[in-house]
Amino acid sequence: MFTGSKKEIIDLIKRKGTLSIDTAVEEIELAKTTIREHFLQLERDGYVEREYVRSGPGRPSLRYQLTSKGNSLFPSSESALIREMISYFKSRGDREAIEEFFEAFWESRLEKARKRIEDASTDDPEVRIQILMEMLEEEGFMPEYQVDEDENKLTVKECNCPFSEVIKETRLPCKLEEMFYKKLFNENAERATFIAEGDYSCTYKIPTD
Repeated sequence: MFTGSKKEIIDLIKRKGTLSIDTAVEEIELAKTTIREHFLQLERDGYVEREYVRSGPGRPSLRYQLTSKGNSLFPSSESALIREMISYFKSRGDREAIEEFFEAFWESRLEKARKRIEDASTDDPEVRIQILMEMLEEEGFMPEYQVDEDENKLTVKECNCPFSEVIKETRLPCKLEEMFYKKLFNENAERATFIAEGDYSCTYKIPTD
């Protein structure tokens, strides 16, 4: 796993989806020549690839995105999940086991989150979100959040999907994750962006009033 400035670059690309050298220079306190060399080395090693983005007249801008190898650097709970799922199937021998397994798995996550929030003894939505952030970070979601006071909403962004391979087989985890936010915070919570449909993150809008 990378450390130092290369890790900062990898993390920035993961959070932003794509990253230019100039933006990296603004975010990381290193000389542009050093940043550029880091990008070139990461590209040579197969962790990032370049793309050219046209946003108007003139030459397209150079940006970098993660390759499959780059994405594999981030935490994943897939192995543990799959092992549990197989064990569950063997013990049940039930054709409907896949649906029951995922529902049980997400219900367990929901209870875990609720307990952490209850232990904190607070009704403040922002504090509750911060508690959830700690849990999502542990699970490998690379979470971020922001408060929109004008619209009375909290926005939670999951920059990494630790179940990406599972989702290639079934979208049930995606449905259950949206329900997770509705049950934990507000029935009107909704997903605004979706990694499985090509977005760089899964984003959830949660009303606070």
